Amino acid sequence: MKKLFFYPLMILFIGLNSCEGEKGEPGSRESSEAAGKSIANASPDGIKTRISSDNAIFEGGTLEEIYSQRDYKSLWTSGDAIHSFYNRLKESDEEGLKFTDYHGQKIDSLLSINDLDEENAAHLDLLLSDAFLTYAQHLYYGKLDPSELHKFWGINRKEKDFSSLLARGLDDKDFESVFNELEPEHQVYHDLKKSLAEYKELKENESPINKIPRGELIKPGESDSRISAITKRLQELQFLEVNSSNADSTYSETLLEAVKTFQKSKSIQTDGIIGNSTIDELNKGPRDIYNQILANLERWRWYPRDLGEHYILVNIPHFKLAVIKEGDTVRQHNVIAGAKERPTPIFSDTVNHLVINPTWTVPPTIKSEDILPKMAADPSYLRKNNMIVTGPNGERVNPSKVNWSSSDAMNYNFMQQAGPSNPLGRVKIMYPNKYLIYLHDTPAKSLFGQTQRAESSGCVRVENAIDLSAYIVENQPEWQKDRIEETIQSGETTTVNVDRPIQVHHLYWTAWRAGNETVIINDVYDLDEQIYTKLILD
Repeated sequence: MKKLFFYPLMILFIGLNSCEGEKGEPGSRESSEAAGKSIANASPDGIKTRISSDNAIFEGGTLEEIYSQRDYKSLWTSGDAIHSFYNRLKESDEEGLKFTDYHGQKIDSLLSINDLDEENAAHLDLLLSDAFLTYAQHLYYGKLDPSELHKFWGINRKEKDFSSLLARGLDDKDFESVFNELEPEHQVYHDLKKSLAEYKELKENESPINKIPRGELIKPGESDSRISAITKRLQELQFLEVNSSNADSTYSETLLEAVKTFQKSKSIQTDGIIGNSTIDELNKGPRDIYNQILANLERWRWYPRDLGEHYILVNIPHFKLAVIKEGDTVRQHNVIAGAKERPTPIFSDTVNHLVINPTWTVPPTIKSEDILPKMAADPSYLRKNNMIVTGPNGERVNPSKVNWSSSDAMNYNFMQQAGPSNPLGRVKIMYPNKYLIYLHDTPAKSLFGQTQRAESSGCVRVENAIDLSAYIVENQPEWQKDRIEETIQSGETTTVNVDRPIQVHHLYWTAWRAGNETVIINDVYDLDEQIYTKLILD
């Protein structure tokens, strides 16, 4: 009796289950083929209604244009096209983006149904199109708008016709090549994807870190209650041998060497003084590093896809400049970048001339914040610094006749004449831009001995700038290095036109890969957190 009673119940259960439609694996080729067949039968009226009524659609205007041109007939009728697109979209997390931002959960749900009705088929068709357009734009331009996050942002990007790319992917049934075309080609980006995968796993298995409290500076030889925790953390990070210990709270010589090595690895001032920047870096665990990698992947989506065949690349927070020619690094220089309160802008332009023995015309910000207060305090300031004053029409002005404390003082211009004390040094490399930024020499060469070199008012000071200038014009026989040095000795201000296009890219990134290791440096302008916070929360 029990068996006779059980079989009818089992049959009833199977029947009820089948009413919901069979479920499949959304990423399988079978699910894609079934979805394509269902979408082929979707009603144009259903698609048209969905475009105008579905508030979850991101690119409604573009979709309206695409579908209206084909009388609202469905697009995703090929199972191969769906399969290619879906499986690449599923990998969006590997780019530092989120599958769920592109209707991922709803697409999964609909692809899991083997026999979609017309309404759901029309819905899936639109969601796939909308997901493509949104993901393609995020991969090419970035998810966030850099101009909203940066006060000074001067990188322009070529426009892309995403509708045409959608059509190409559907025709070729191949979205892998479409997305490969859209993502950054630079090696830093592809390396960071490896780092992201590594730190994704590390953060999921992360043990709690005993955070070291911020506080007063700790100098070598001083005592501080945090010394024991700092010692332990440096041991965990393998900057200090495990058998090294600080039994008391005194900052020892052994610990000093480990701290300096750690500071140098993070581009923090390598003075052995433990400040809050050092503490913050020590407190970073896998989750913090994962987030910093996210921010840097997003940055590289903002940057130009083609940096050129021959270019100068400045990494602002690393205080390094590299010259790249046909993919090879042919020169490297240390640089001094803008201070946090006067940051070096992020932008690209092309070198067109050098100036040997440059004069220095004081920019408005430095004039108002530095020069005028010094003039008001010391009437001999101009004479001591070999500077002259000109009026609005360029006429030379006697500084003793001017009230430097008045509001009219901003109408005057200051120019420091060429010479060994000129802050631009002996040469400047010009690529005219709206920020009035350029590369230049400096008389303050001792600053290159520092690790943290955010010291300028925005322009980039270059170590061995004369050598870099000679390299830029090495293809011009009349301007070899000997002649540049002769011109410097003459003291005459001389302009040299550059006859080959060399681009200069001022970029900012705080994470990259060296060998099999991920390098994370100090975010000197504190830009990373606002980027990864928005990426995670949006």
